[in-house]
Amino acid sequence: MISFELTDEQKLAQSMVQELAASLRPAARGADDREEIPSSILDEIWSTGIVQSQADADASSATLNALLFEELAVADAAFAIAVAAPTGFVSAIATQGSPAQKNNLLPLFATDKYRCAGVAIMEPDFAFDVSAVRTAAVKTRDGYRLSGIKGPIPLAGQCSHFLVVAQCDGALEAFVVDRELKGVSIGGKRPNIGLRALETAAVSFENVELPAGARLGESTGCDVQRIVDSGRTALAAIMTGISRAVMEFVIPYTKERVVHGAALAQKQVIAFRLADMRIETDAMRWMTWKAASILEKDGDATRQAQLAYTYAAEQAMWIADEGVQMLGGHGYLRDNPVEMWYRDARSVSVFEGAVGV
Repeated sequence: MISFELTDEQKLAQSMVQELAASLRPAARGADDREEIPSSILDEIWSTGIVQSQADADASSATLNALLFEELAVADAAFAIAVAAPTGFVSAIATQGSPAQKNNLLPLFATDKYRCAGVAIMEPDFAFDVSAVRTAAVKTRDGYRLSGIKGPIPLAGQCSHFLVVAQCDGALEAFVVDRELKGVSIGGKRPNIGLRALETAAVSFENVELPAGARLGESTGCDVQRIVDSGRTALAAIMTGISRAVMEFVIPYTKERVVHGAALAQKQVIAFRLADMRIETDAMRWMTWKAASILEKDGDATRQAQLAYTYAAEQAMWIADEGVQMLGGHGYLRDNPVEMWYRDARSVSVFEGAVGV
């Protein structure tokens, strides 16, 4: 029998992040307007230890991370992705890196200040097919030569390293790339419809010379599909958080908004849609937790992660659209956050391969 009852540890962590998210939520609109997340907010989220905990592969929990990403996304999806991005990088190093890679890279993230690293799977012409990666790594006498373009990558300008997925000898491999290497160039900030505060950018790799030790796992290689599954699960959790934010805003509004002598929430068509919002949000959460649980147990989570990601993408957009319509003309005004959540839901739903749990 499957149980979704949280452990005491999970409840405590959830409560802590809920309080933090509530305090950060008022800053979301300002970050979206300025197209930048203040460093003070990044440092405050960093202080939760979500990213740092990934350094110990035995102690990290994909299920707990999914739970916490949802809570952060209730405050703002951009804030959640700003944490999920380095989480994906550190988690991949901790679970699939060689001893040398763990020793050299993981201590870099044991800091008190926010530090970013990017998981680079998406490409400008990605078309939602991970197997269609065009970035290539060619073996050389001393290592590899990497060429290609990745993006959009969250907070690319702040990343110290990138975990780049590329074709190598007919298979997908991942490579750890220092941003200071010759041939690595970060493009300008991309003007996005949603997630405007993330400062996403494309990153080009032009004949970047990598040592043999840059290959994740070194001689044993890595499981790229697991990195993809982790990212899809994290995005599903974030879309669940956006859906919750919409629902929790719309329900009080429809109870207070009086039309033709009765509150909107008392009208049957609205009441049924609110109930459907709750049903779909719960379904998204349970599918996400199932995928995270499989990942946590080192199982094959590909099918479940894809289902959670696809379902969440569809339902989050439906919920955000319903939220806008329930507010009527007010739903399009920047005085209400629903229009921002609508934009964010659309952006997150196509943000494949940039985060992880």
